[in-house]
Amino acid sequence: MFVIGTAGHIDHGKSSLISRLTGIDPDRLPEEKERGMTIDLGFAFYDTSTGKRIGIVDVPGHERFVRNMISGAGGIDAVLMVVAADDGWMPQSQEHFQITQLLGVRYGIIVINKIDLAEKSWVDLVEEDIRARVRGTFLEGTAVVRVSAATGEGIERLKSEIEKLAELITEREDIGKPRLYIDRSFVLQGIGGVVTGTLKDGIFRLGQDVAVFPSRVRGRIRNIQSHNQQVETAIPGQRTALSLTGVDKDYLVRGGVISLPTLVENYPSETVIAANVKLLEDAPINISDRRKLLMILGTTEVEGEVRFYDERELRPGEEGIVFFRPTEALLAFVGDRFIFRLPTPPVTVGGGVVIDLLPAFPTRRERHLFQYLSDLRVLTPDNLIGAGLKRNLFVSAGDFAFSAFAESQITEHLRQLYETGSLKMIGNRCYRPADYEKLSGSLFQIMEEFFAERPHIDGLTVDYLAKSRGFPTAIVEPVLQLLVDENRLVRKKNRFDLPGRQLSAKGEIKAKADILEEMFRKGGTLPPTIEEAVRSEKSHAEAIEYLFGTGRLVKIGGALAFHRDIWKEIISKLVALIADGRPIAVGEFREAINSSRKYVVPILEETDHLKITQRQGDLRIPGENYEKAQTLF
Repeated sequence: MFVIGTAGHIDHGKSSLISRLTGIDPDRLPEEKERGMTIDLGFAFYDTSTGKRIGIVDVPGHERFVRNMISGAGGIDAVLMVVAADDGWMPQSQEHFQITQLLGVRYGIIVINKIDLAEKSWVDLVEEDIRARVRGTFLEGTAVVRVSAATGEGIERLKSEIEKLAELITEREDIGKPRLYIDRSFVLQGIGGVVTGTLKDGIFRLGQDVAVFPSRVRGRIRNIQSHNQQVETAIPGQRTALSLTGVDKDYLVRGGVISLPTLVENYPSETVIAANVKLLEDAPINISDRRKLLMILGTTEVEGEVRFYDERELRPGEEGIVFFRPTEALLAFVGDRFIFRLPTPPVTVGGGVVIDLLPAFPTRRERHLFQYLSDLRVLTPDNLIGAGLKRNLFVSAGDFAFSAFAESQITEHLRQLYETGSLKMIGNRCYRPADYEKLSGSLFQIMEEFFAERPHIDGLTVDYLAKSRGFPTAIVEPVLQLLVDENRLVRKKNRFDLPGRQLSAKGEIKAKADILEEMFRKGGTLPPTIEEAVRSEKSHAEAIEYLFGTGRLVKIGGALAFHRDIWKEIISKLVALIADGRPIAVGEFREAINSSRKYVVPILEETDHLKITQRQGDLRIPGENYEKAQTLF
């Protein structure tokens, strides 16, 4: 099924044309009938001679209701561009036409209405003017049909052109991600909350579990209607009415979205939209950094702030990448089209395509990480995967859940790339060998240069390595783990090191390390705490870490350390005390090693952790590693 929408200036006869075509009056509101103009969206349908049902959306032409027009145009496949013969091309004709281009509409028919009110020679001039205005656009070369909705003249030819269009336009694709942007919501007695919209990207079935955005409340589909008929399944492109159970009517509002629970519940709560934007040639302003704009996507309207990727501003007719942070929740998928308007005065300035979803505005220092966005100006599965690999290095099909491509499409492209050797896999994630080696080489360079200057440091953290090259930790960490799996790096708890590297100290660090080692040796079973030994001096901290790394000091818990010779003596005395399974108390052990409770309790907690001892109430007995206690150090 596909949807045709009207476009054109107020009072050019869009609603009467639909009524003549379908026998359905799309003006459903009393105030619309009283004022003779469409305020909100109206809906009808037309059945072709071959049995295809075409949904028709009638949009308001008055400037004050352009937002409603955009909401309607966002769900259409083709447009009936209606121009009154007696008026010709008017301001809202131009704005509606521009909006259809920005929203990516590719098919249409030009309809010159009210030919009964103008001389043929004048209508000829109107048609000539229209053809000039649409030159170079999707409407160039399309059919121009002259009609009178009042008398019926030309209506049969218009129906014929619509039927040709029906054969030309392909069915909307089911990508398994149904979304219904709510354009109307109301309550019916005995049924409850009802929402309507044009379904896109997937199928809804009777009894299916769904969720509502932005409330993220779950519900179930109780009833489905399409064009006043009960149906069990709604398909992409279909005008759809849903009644839901389990959802309070207060959550069912225009601009909300009905979708799958997995999509709604996993959609990020904080989102900055990266978008490729084009300004209209006659846009009234330049868009500068931090400008406040209104984004209209589907039926959702939300204000937000714009920032730029590389440009500092966009001028009329220019195209560029921007970041947009909405002030309210907005459900957007990569590939969605939208319109930008000024909040006040309400004027359309441009539109674009969502190309990525980010957690926050990138800082100026991070901009180099977003060069992949340029690849997404043309959205294809290959470009999407390529950009994902540049951004994250490792990708899986699930990483593209919020995109206008089916998971099966992404999976198939990944499979093809894997089979050709372009990608390798670790677990269920793919990566490009060249990218992996490039980043690996960069990390090795950091480590080699660092350890040449500071050979006493026992490995580097993920955060340090990521920050050194300006990469997110989420990218660097799996690379480091893969290098460990390949035995090209060694993992030491939360640090990574080069294999076989021996710690060494020189200069001030060596001198401080020797002093500290002797201090802990002399301290015996009553040594200084780590904090007391460090004394807030960086060189002391590095020296003591070096002693830990070389095993000359043994760290106990987070605050204490013993010289390794003293620690071995402590373990020997402990093993002797609990020989033959005899339990010992804390006080007995304290006297045996001539220490204090400040040290003895952490020591026994450490031996419990090492399973040399096992706690029984306030006593200790041999643990499962008791027999090999002396070989653990």
